[in-house]
Amino acid sequence: MSWSTVSEAVRVIRKHSRFLISAHVNPDPDAMGSALALAGLLKRLGKKVLIANEGGIPPALGFLPKTAAVTDRRTRFDPQAAMTVDVPILSRLGNMASWVEETPVVVNIDHHISNRSFGTVNFVDPSAGATGEMVHRLYRAFRVRPSAKEAFCMYVAIVTDTGSFRYANSSPAVHRIAAELIETGVRPLAVSQALYETYTPQDLRFLGEVLRRIRHSPDGRIAWVEVPRALVRRHGAGPEIEDELVNYPRSIRTAEVAMVFREAEEPGRIRVNFRSKGRVDVNRIARVFGGGGHAAAAGCSLPGTLAAIRPRVLREVRSVLAKRKR
Repeated sequence: MSWSTVSEAVRVIRKHSRFLISAHVNPDPDAMGSALALAGLLKRLGKKVLIANEGGIPPALGFLPKTAAVTDRRTRFDPQAAMTVDVPILSRLGNMASWVEETPVVVNIDHHISNRSFGTVNFVDPSAGATGEMVHRLYRAFRVRPSAKEAFCMYVAIVTDTGSFRYANSSPAVHRIAAELIETGVRPLAVSQALYETYTPQDLRFLGEVLRRIRHSPDGRIAWVEVPRALVRRHGAGPEIEDELVNYPRSIRTAEVAMVFREAEEPGRIRVNFRSKGRVDVNRIARVFGGGGHAAAAGCSLPGTLAAIRPRVLREVRSVLAKRKR
C-alpha cells in the first residue's frame, strides 16, 4: 500500500489557513496528545484551528494542557482542511465524521496498519511508535521547536502507545524523539504520575476481582478475561484502569495472544481488546470481526453477549495459533 510522505502534509498546511482537527471517539493519550500538539504547531504557524471530538475530553486526560479549547460539537467554524489523528477509519470519528467528510481537504495522520486511506493526503506510517511521533515529524519539517506544553503532549502520546517503551514499536527513532522532548522540559516523573498513579481504592478492588477472573488455554498460549458491566458499576471503576486490563493476561509468560472481553455501556455490545507479544498479528484477527489496529494491539466491537462472543473469538484465535509452531 502506498501512503503519503510528510512533505505532502506540509504542502497542505502551507496552502491553507483554517484547520479542523479531530481524533477518534473515546480518545486515548496518543490521540488527544497528538491533536493538542498538532493544534499548537498550526497556531504557531499563524493558522486558525479548532479541535472537535465526539464526547470532548475524557476526565482521565484532563491533565493535558489546553484541553478547555476542545469542543464536543459542530460549530460555525468553516475549515479549509481537516486533519485527523490516530484514526484508522472514518467511522471512528463518531459524530465528527460528516464534518470531516464535508471539508475540501482531509489529512489523515495515523500509524495503524489497518488504516483505510480515507484522506486526500494519507500521512500513515505503521512503523511509527505513536501518532505523536508523526506529529513530531511535522514540527521538524517546519523547523519549529515545541514549547514545553507541546512537548508534554507528544511525550504523553509516545509513552502510552509504546507501553512506556516496552513494546516492539519502541524504535531508536522514537527514543531519540523522547530525549529531545525531555530536553525541551518534559519531566518523565510528572508524566508517569499523571498516567499511572491516579487509581482510587475502588479501582484496585475492581482490579483484584478482574485478576481472579483471568483464564487461559490448557497450553497457556491464549489468556483472557471477561468483564461484565455490572462489575464495573459495582466498583465505580474509572475508564483509565479498564483500558489497562489487557496488560495483565498479556503478562502471563506463555501467553501469545491476550484478550479482554468487556460489556460496553451500549447494551448488547461486546468490546474485545487483543494484545500479542509480536509473534501473532492480532490486527488480522480483529479484522475478521470488523475491527483492526496494530499487529500487536487491536480491537473490535460486536453485537451479542459475553457467552456468545467469547467462544467465537477464541475459535478464531485457536485457528490462527494452530498454523503457527511455538
